[in-house]
Amino acid sequence: MITYDKKSWKIHNKRIFILSAAIHYFRLPKAEWSEVLDKAKAGGCNTIETYIPWNFHEMNEGEWDFSDDKDLVHFFQLCADKGLYVIARPGPYICAEWDFGGFPWWLSTKKGIQYRSADPVYLQYVDKYFDQVIPIIDEFQLTKNGTVIMVQIENEFQAYGKPDKTYMEYLRDGMMARGIEVPFVTCYGAVDGAVEFRNFWSGAEHAAEILDERFGDQPKGVMEFWIGWFEQWGGNKANQKTPEQLERECYQLLINGFSVINYYMYFGGTNFDHWGGRTVGEQTFSTTSYDYDVAIDEYLQPTRKYEVLKRFHSFTKWLEPVLTNADQRGTDLKLPSYLKSQRVVSPYGEVIFIENHRQERVQSQALLDGETVSFTIEANAVLPLVRHVDVGNSFSIVTLTGQTTGFDTDKAVIYHEEGQRSFLKLQLNRKAEVHCPMPNRFEISENDLVTFRLFHGNQPQTVQLSFEDGTSFSIEVVSRKSLEKAVPHLEKSSAIHPLQWEKADEKLCFLSGNVKEADKPLDFSSFGQFSGYLGYESEFYAEETKETTIVFTRIEDPVLVFCNDQYVGKLSMIGAAAIELPVKKGKNTLTCLVQNMGRFNFTQALGEPKGMSEAPALNGKYLSIREGWQVEGCGVPHHLTNIPKIEGRIGFLKSFFNNGYDCAILVGEGVSRVKVNGRSVKMLMESQTAWSRGNAVYGIADISDALKQGENVIDLDAQNLSSIRRFDLYLFNEKEQIRNWKTKSFAQLQEEKEWTVVDPQTISPRWYKSSFDWNPENGPIVKIRLDGMSKGCFWVNGHCLGRYWNIGPQEEYKIPASFLTQHNEVVIFDEEGMRPDQVAIHSYIPFVE
Repeated sequence: MITYDKKSWKIHNKRIFILSAAIHYFRLPKAEWSEVLDKAKAGGCNTIETYIPWNFHEMNEGEWDFSDDKDLVHFFQLCADKGLYVIARPGPYICAEWDFGGFPWWLSTKKGIQYRSADPVYLQYVDKYFDQVIPIIDEFQLTKNGTVIMVQIENEFQAYGKPDKTYMEYLRDGMMARGIEVPFVTCYGAVDGAVEFRNFWSGAEHAAEILDERFGDQPKGVMEFWIGWFEQWGGNKANQKTPEQLERECYQLLINGFSVINYYMYFGGTNFDHWGGRTVGEQTFSTTSYDYDVAIDEYLQPTRKYEVLKRFHSFTKWLEPVLTNADQRGTDLKLPSYLKSQRVVSPYGEVIFIENHRQERVQSQALLDGETVSFTIEANAVLPLVRHVDVGNSFSIVTLTGQTTGFDTDKAVIYHEEGQRSFLKLQLNRKAEVHCPMPNRFEISENDLVTFRLFHGNQPQTVQLSFEDGTSFSIEVVSRKSLEKAVPHLEKSSAIHPLQWEKADEKLCFLSGNVKEADKPLDFSSFGQFSGYLGYESEFYAEETKETTIVFTRIEDPVLVFCNDQYVGKLSMIGAAAIELPVKKGKNTLTCLVQNMGRFNFTQALGEPKGMSEAPALNGKYLSIREGWQVEGCGVPHHLTNIPKIEGRIGFLKSFFNNGYDCAILVGEGVSRVKVNGRSVKMLMESQTAWSRGNAVYGIADISDALKQGENVIDLDAQNLSSIRRFDLYLFNEKEQIRNWKTKSFAQLQEEKEWTVVDPQTISPRWYKSSFDWNPENGPIVKIRLDGMSKGCFWVNGHCLGRYWNIGPQEEYKIPASFLTQHNEVVIFDEEGMRPDQVAIHSYIPFVE
């Protein structure tokens, strides 16, 4: 039922061009699934791709949940009911900017486990996961009761940098043993018996070359065509990929013979609750929004990219016989040097794609079948010239230089930029009368060739062919501007919901509740908690009242620091950090509050200890060591923001002085390429990956064994490095580390609270709640702005809707309408207890101007 050759996939022995929308069922409520699938199908997609996150369905070991918003069966059934094929990607590792790359948090408590390997400890849990999820996929295979046409094995495994044939074969065989019979696919993880895909945005030609060289007998596909990008707290807004660029890159896929396109994402959605992950780098925590700047936005509204793809899909569907039977071959068109052409030829016709590399519109011409044909192409764009394609039994297209959404049985649309002209030549198979209104022109020859010179003006024009049997064919000649549908806008809020707040202090008390004691702070997994907040407390003695530098020797999330019940500050540096701590003579109490901001989802450092995991040390020292580096031998000093070109194995050196410390932690970029006093450092976290090889990736190193008194020399292998953003050294003494810690869960919604009216307050963790009314007539789109707050999370009617952090780029947060009733409650936990005076909830009705 599902086969393939090097040109395309076949379903029921019919060649098909697969246009797939990545839609993660776990990033939107079940109530919204049907609508987003309908919009994907209306946009021209014939397939839905989804990851399946293991941790979403087994949050606690042995407790499986496929109900409500986790109802995978219902999602697959909806796809089947709507006639949409499915590409299932069950992992077990998925990345997806999702916490722990889809692994359940409790997996990190298994002693000696080696993730993503043939390690028996790891595989026994994978088998249990497969026993739950593979039978669901099995039931919905196209060969059985559903529409699943492909199943992916693992995810981007070779990008992980550790080829493991035994592991990949184990997963493949495990899926087969559990009933999977549709074709297997991989992306960056080739294994015998699976079709290999690539992931990229630009660079289709390079990807095609790799696939042709290694997998020449398989159809070419892009599993993740990154038409947008995700965002991270403290980063920039990721809207850099324009609709015009998207159209160009789509045509590049056709030029290079791709017959499977999966748009990652087509609809992005939301990282509700604490599901957002953490990518490679020091502070790359995912925002709550996973909008991704794609075809359908976070609120299920179509964007300009939706319209671009809808036109592209219509064009591709029309030429499906051409594109799925095609050979890619060069072309002998004589064109200016700034234009490049590529011909795609099949028994059903051909397309010549012309690329314009100039920064301006170009008017040019080409000699086709002995005739000079003029064309116009936009700046940095691709123009498809369609040739020798039959349109029913009435006529065939000899040449078309305008863009089209395709020719149906009785009508077509040809478009171009406003004010430009296009060329259309038809070979009539039977006599017809031509109606061609001005300002278009046509000529008809004795052998029934009709040549049109079309003008794409402000007003649409209709060219009509009327045949002797009374049938007709209409061609709408329009400008691209008139064809583009206006996308919905949300600037006009239909309702602002008044909020009256109450507050409740979050008392950092360790006298009751689930308190665990240990020599050092317990990370989240060791404590036994998926995410949310943990508090840490310990006592220490000081011989005098003073300020001292306290070094936090291992942290993987921002930390709020209190001493003797007074707020000291927030640590935003990750790995290790230092802060000045005011202490009093005698006994002191150090209290910390940490929100788990997401586990690594793409790195070799999967399973890092979240929160605090090592004992902080008093009377330490912090050094930023980005300045004063020298190329070995001589020369001026250099800063790591501007590393000089290093030739061969010449050292790039920096010295520092140690007076009395016996421990040291080095944190920053490039630490995996460092020696201290001639000795390689001991890595606490190895985050280098194949995709960042050669760059200055983030890591942590314990250099205590190499540390000596007096002068120490750091040797950084700086070859191929141009800039490093962080390189910090933390010195401390082991005997100064604070021991005997209490760890406790905090910021629990269900705990009893003492609510009072809001009044002026000091900085302290605090709860706020308010009620608001909502009427569906106010609009289906509901947003909350948390202006003036600091960092925390929020709930509506008991649903945790995610983290917030007022460092950007996210400023608005989705409240799903399906979670709302007439009377609603919003609860906010704010780490610093900032006043909620500026918090606002708005409802919107989408409108088109």
